[in-house]
Amino acid sequence: MISATAPSHQRVRADIAVLGGGTAGAVVAGRLLESTSRSMIVIEAGPDYGPADSGRWPRELLDSATLPDTHDWGYRGPGALPGKELPFERARVIGGCSSHNGCSQTVGHAADYREWGLSWTDESLTALMKESAARLRVRSYSDDELTPFQAASMQAMIDCGVPRTDDLSDLFGGVGCGPAPVNNPGGVRWNTGFAYLDPVRGERRLRIIDRALVDRLEFRGSTVHSAHVSRAQEQLIVEADWFVLCGGAYGSPEVLLRSGVGPADELRALGVDPCLDLPGVGRNLHDHPTLELRFAASEELARRLAEYERLRPVPDEQVIGKAHSSGGNSSYDLHLLPWTTRTADGWACVLPVACLTPRSRGTLRLTSPDSRSKPVIDHAYLTDPAGADLAALRGGIELCRGMAASPALAPLLGAPLDELSADPQASEAVMRASAAHYWHPVGTCAIGADPAEGAVVDGTGRVHGSDNLWVIDASIMPVIPRATTNLPVVALAEHLVRALTDEQICRTMSA
Repeated sequence: MISATAPSHQRVRADIAVLGGGTAGAVVAGRLLESTSRSMIVIEAGPDYGPADSGRWPRELLDSATLPDTHDWGYRGPGALPGKELPFERARVIGGCSSHNGCSQTVGHAADYREWGLSWTDESLTALMKESAARLRVRSYSDDELTPFQAASMQAMIDCGVPRTDDLSDLFGGVGCGPAPVNNPGGVRWNTGFAYLDPVRGERRLRIIDRALVDRLEFRGSTVHSAHVSRAQEQLIVEADWFVLCGGAYGSPEVLLRSGVGPADELRALGVDPCLDLPGVGRNLHDHPTLELRFAASEELARRLAEYERLRPVPDEQVIGKAHSSGGNSSYDLHLLPWTTRTADGWACVLPVACLTPRSRGTLRLTSPDSRSKPVIDHAYLTDPAGADLAALRGGIELCRGMAASPALAPLLGAPLDELSADPQASEAVMRASAAHYWHPVGTCAIGADPAEGAVVDGTGRVHGSDNLWVIDASIMPVIPRATTNLPVVALAEHLVRALTDEQICRTMSA
């Protein structure tokens, strides 16, 4: 049973503590409550607005038409050009980034997942993706729902040799474009809190503690005894038999490092006593780098968008293309993801390309063991020695230039809005200054068999050297999939949690 002491310095206990109620954490908590008889505490740093029908959810988090800018953690770090800083938006709210993302739910390619060291097969993963998509209420836009800009962008892809396809949810699909699969029933962003926590919110075995930040884990030997948590002016001690860390690609390594799990020498230099010497914690950070062309909307497009908007909201994003760069050695290695945004001067039209197979690898490092201090996050964008990432983007941006010049799209675009868009001969420095990211960080607590080679967790998600600590989120992906990562994270969490029956948990606890 869950118990508590005085509110000034609370001590709470459950069988299982899920640290992080984001995209993966909601899946883990919901599925474990459904499949086991254990009691559970979920610790979430942001607010929990309750079930989907509570009436308390902020409109911007529900509205799938555009990306919200509230509830952000405030992470920042260097871009691809020295001195250029980028925001790394992450959602601090129940449901995590599934509560503020663009709702595109692509699966990547089966080959992306075969080398992760997990027990799934192509067939079982296909089934997992379908089941996860159903839980998230994924559908695809129909052609008559597309905005004038999105419809023209899709036709421009077709004109440039990217054929129309219906395989964006197929793990064996190749080059092609089409309306995106999205989790927005009725225009509502259907986050994993709605999908996985709402069905179990009535369980007496569940307690959700929101607006609570995990400072560190307390080890006794190789066993985690408790989590130290800050909530306003209150300090909580969360005790459990079994801990699952679901803080994401930035949050999970932060908690581990503050707890003494990571590169021992670096931890000592910060004044943190090492508990588990795992050099891979905070390493292997990567994301899909992007470049984009930006144009003002023409008067014709502005008129058409105004007509469209009289009938329904104008979504930022609706179509996706999978393309192949000239140097790529896989079935596809680029995403095309056109979007629109409002500016003070009217509509802006953006034609981005993302490199889906990045070779560059960065790091996350602490500057202090204080949980209020931000880490140093450096994805090392476009730094791979062979220059493959930049070459892929260079080819992709030429494809975007072709789209912009196509008969379908050219009449809808006005003046270019930056140097990269205006100059077909833009220098490498301009490209690096323009480079951004696809909001898909992964890899900082990577799955693998050998900690000496950078592995942090094994093929079940258990932290190497620990008895009762698991990490389940995007941080454990050793290599990023060619996908928008929300659905793969859900499928990954589903896969790992399904092995954790009551019997398995008992065996873990007594080991």
